Amino acid sequence: MKKNKVAGVKFNVTPKVAVRVIDKNDSEQVVQEKKKYPFELKNDVIVTVFTDKFNFSFKIKSGYIWNGADIPKPLWWIGSSKDNDYLVASMVHDFLLEFKEFIYNDVLKGCIEVKEYRRLTSLIFREILKDSDINCVKANIMAFCVDVFQMTINRRAWHIEKTDEKLCISSEAEGK
Repeated sequence: MKKNKVAGVKFNVTPKVAVRVIDKNDSEQVVQEKKKYPFELKNDVIVTVFTDKFNFSFKIKSGYIWNGADIPKPLWWIGSSKDNDYLVASMVHDFLLEFKEFIYNDVLKGCIEVKEYRRLTSLIFREILKDSDINCVKANIMAFCVDVFQMTINRRAWHIEKTDEKLCISSEAEGK
């Protein structure tokens, strides 16, 4: 089976990203959460992914929090884990991973194998990086590293309960 190629990723609006500020009145639990997930989306964003086989859309709701790009210290020559250039790409990638069952079953209708969906998330990450004016070589290296991490170290997280539907049609932006 021929693999999907990502032809583009579009947003209905520019994602507004804010750094979550630790307030002196925050509980220790809130402080720890803000340290672990320092970024927050401040507006609803519909993301549309165009591939050579199908298109699909999903909504990331205002208030979504994530940790930025997980770049290990030895690779900080690429950029630090909190680099602004990577925030939107890391947000979309983290959302695709966090809500993988919903995206895979309800948006994509299980029309591709789980392994291909995992790979597709890395390609979407790469495409957004390139659209953010990240050097193509750097974007390819980062996406490759993300993909290798997902298929090796994080492979257990990729168990998805499949539904029986296989429609493979363009999906409306719904979202969790």
